[in-house]
Amino acid sequence: TFLPGVNTGSSHVQRSTTIVGLPPSALAITLDGVNVMDQYLKDTSGSSFFAIVRPQTDLIEEVTVSEATPGADSSSGGAVQIKFVTRSGSNQPNGSAYEYLRHPALDTNSFTNTQAFGVGSIDLPKNVIIVNQFGFREGGPIIIPGLYDGHGKAFYFFNYEEFRLPSSATRTRTVLAPLAQSGTFVYGCSS
Repeated sequence: TFLPGVNTGSSHVQRSTTIVGLPPSALAITLDGVNVMDQYLKDTSGSSFFAIVRPQTDLIEEVTVSEATPGADSSSGGAVQIKFVTRSGSNQPNGSAYEYLRHPALDTNSFTNTQAFGVGSIDLPKNVIIVNQFGFREGGPIIIPGLYDGHGKAFYFFNYEEFRLPSSATRTRTVLAPLAQSGTFVYGCSS
């Protein structure tokens, strides 16, 4: 949204974003050269600015946004190109690990739960939102001691990510009375 030529509009919804004034049908989102954009919604309604495949957080090495005339490497995908390139192994072993945790024990109460509106004030409890996203990656040369040295030839790369968002909901159910459960229905009878 901070690039020149990108207009998110007043709704602040990324799916309604336009780039250099072009319709969504002129946009292409690729992951390692493969188009991952939703082709079904790729129309002028403004709802197609998203990818079907969501790249994992630590898997992406490079993002390129091209708003100019695409080159031969873009394979005529669209006037505006958003290209994601994944990481790969290299001659040097490297990796990383991360964790993102959101828990009510670590959060303060929200602004709207603690403010006074109108006549009385409200003091609602904290929203119970628990989010845990974690992962790790590792890459390097394939080495089998005494058999194979893959420096400069063969590499491995492994990426793992997990997203946990437990949720619960309270529902009110209508249950039939025992007489109705047995198949006896009585309507508007008076004694």
